[in-house]
Amino acid sequence: MADPVKLRALIEHGNRGGSLLHLPGCWDGLSALLIEQAEFQAAFLSGSALAMARFGLPDLGLVTVTEMAETVAAITDRVAIPLVVDGDTGFGNALNMARSIRSLERAGAAAVQIEDQGFPKRCGHMSGKSVVPVAEMVGKIHAALDARQGMLIFARTDAIAVEGMDAALDRAEAYLAAGRTRCSSKVRTMPERRRGSRPASPDACR
Repeated sequence: MADPVKLRALIEHGNRGGSLLHLPGCWDGLSALLIEQAEFQAAFLSGSALAMARFGLPDLGLVTVTEMAETVAAITDRVAIPLVVDGDTGFGNALNMARSIRSLERAGAAAVQIEDQGFPKRCGHMSGKSVVPVAEMVGKIHAALDARQGMLIFARTDAIAVEGMDAALDRAEAYLAAGRTRCSSKVRTMPERRRGSRPASPDACR
């Protein structure tokens, strides 16, 4: 089941102690169970892993939100650790984003990670990506935050390979600001640090 409170506590505990919360990737109930039995505290449902394991295909935006939600439900029915879910681009525009967030939260996601790629999206490790305008992604973040009940929203930028490091950092800061206007705790973004600077505080919006 969804446990955003536990996930938030794990993240903030790690930030205070200077440690990372490890999120091994899973794609079905068995892989999630192995992660839990190995005593990891949370898991990540990877869209790329699901595409390859279930369909034998690369991550090119072929997995639907319905298929993702079905997988979330199967995993959270089997394990108790919080599950962070790859929400891709929200599976469309801001309206699709809102519907996707509601579907994934009902299925049991503790958090959903969303990204700023254009269509067709592809795995973040692949070349040939594109990114949407900042204003469009900010609108999607607002839609996600308005649609959720208590789930955490993580925002990611894939702009480093497309627009360069400085532009990616500017995007990350814009996404963080968008989170601040809509909720009491920040939308976490990657990358979160400039060269030589400290990462943003987990309590920045409290």
